[in-house]
Amino acid sequence: MNLTEMTARVREDLQDTDSQNYHWTTAEIQGAISRVVMEYSIQAPIQQQTNIATTDGDTELDLTALSGLLGVESVEFPIGKAPRYLQRFELWTGHVHMEDEGDGSNARVRWLMIHSLAETSTIPAEHEEIIVLGATGYLAMSAAAYTVDRASIAGHWGTINYKAWGKERLDRYDKNLKQIARANRVIGRTLYTQDD
Repeated sequence: MNLTEMTARVREDLQDTDSQNYHWTTAEIQGAISRVVMEYSIQAPIQQQTNIATTDGDTELDLTALSGLLGVESVEFPIGKAPRYLQRFELWTGHVHMEDEGDGSNARVRWLMIHSLAETSTIPAEHEEIIVLGATGYLAMSAAAYTVDRASIAGHWGTINYKAWGKERLDRYDKNLKQIARANRVIGRTLYTQDD
């Protein structure tokens, strides 16, 4: 489902499908979707692996070319050792500082990437409804806050209903996100040599 389809799907759940009289602007809906995609990415990031050339005599690797970088899991250098030789490293402003100096050959960086939802999507189809739950929950809570001091046909019940519905959706969203996080939990390990 791309962003246009996701926006329409969120409007369906909000019962905001009258294009002549939308309650939420497209920017508001897509802003809520973007927020939820980021939260989803933190719990279930895309795992990537990229080989990056080291510089002879330097411990720094430039990661600024890695679009959507969320975090670095490991840096293998040199590549091809058995067992793998993982560097101790520090990540700072798009650069990794390894313990060992490079020699011009590649280092293998395993990293986590943010999901994207635009013309195409990296979100698995089975998780799309979780994005809808979160976006509609945030939008309903926003509407509840907006209507607190405003006169409307529904009176104060409009605010209460938005808040209750939004809270119920956010509770379901949070529960689903926690299940995904448990399934994607990474247990960190360090390989070391005898001289450590």
